[in-house]
Amino acid sequence: MSARRREAAHWFARLLELPDEHPERQLFANWLAADPRNAQEFHSFKRLWGDFSSTDQTRALAGAMENVGRRRLLRNGMLGGLLLGGLGSLLLVRNAARQELQLFTGIGQLRRMKLADGSEVQMDADTRIQVLFDERVRHLTLLRGRAIFDVRHNPQRPFVVDAGAAQVRVLGTRFVVERFDRRVQVSVARGRVEMAGGGQRIELTADQVGLYGESRGLVRSDRKAAGAFGFSTGSLVFEQADLGEVAAGLSRYRDKPLRLELPPSQQTITAVVQISDVEAFVQALPQLAGIRVQERADSTLVLPR
Repeated sequence: MSARRREAAHWFARLLELPDEHPERQLFANWLAADPRNAQEFHSFKRLWGDFSSTDQTRALAGAMENVGRRRLLRNGMLGGLLLGGLGSLLLVRNAARQELQLFTGIGQLRRMKLADGSEVQMDADTRIQVLFDERVRHLTLLRGRAIFDVRHNPQRPFVVDAGAAQVRVLGTRFVVERFDRRVQVSVARGRVEMAGGGQRIELTADQVGLYGESRGLVRSDRKAAGAFGFSTGSLVFEQADLGEVAAGLSRYRDKPLRLELPPSQQTITAVVQISDVEAFVQALPQLAGIRVQERADSTLVLPR
């Protein structure tokens, strides 16, 4: 995996959440202008991940990548473009030293997969991950959603998860990274991780949670780390969660996502929702949160009462 590919993956993930006028976009423009190969790598990455909004589009893209990638990569002596395990992953490159893999889940789908180094990733619904391994580093980009990482110890090859606004670097541990529109949460079950964002760094150990947001920077949270792992056993745990976090978690299990049309609020919700009861919980939200919901053809709006 080249440094240029890692940079392209980072910028793609970061730009998903930056406002149009954010000053960091100028840094991205400078990076593009510095070398034509930067723009080529970035646009290649963007074309691959541009729209996975439906299973049909995922299937079409995976099939196209299988045919195109196989022809291109076989000429270089590598196996490319293989679909693994149905529609849940797309293997672009794999040999003794490298692994380049796209992982994705649909609405309401969970997935567990072992990576080439023996580490395991367990993905929540509506989640996308880019995996790029080489001899020196194990690099994953969380483009969307939430995943549990159970990392095989290897001091010579750090395991890095890039979630756009924040990054996590570990040697061997079990933790969850969850990406929201403008925030990242990291929850550690065991081991030790370094979380970085906005020029700040903190170290998290077992049962600790780190939060990064543009408004408050990088902080430790008093949330219980175990809650972030709940989806793997069939429940969604919300602890002092704002409505944006609740909407994101529930939308991973609904064909129609929840869209907030609310002014900023300090209101939080603490609840444990069985995945099988997501629709019932959505119907109860007006009483729990003092809001109203309005159904649209493609979404459910959350509005002031």
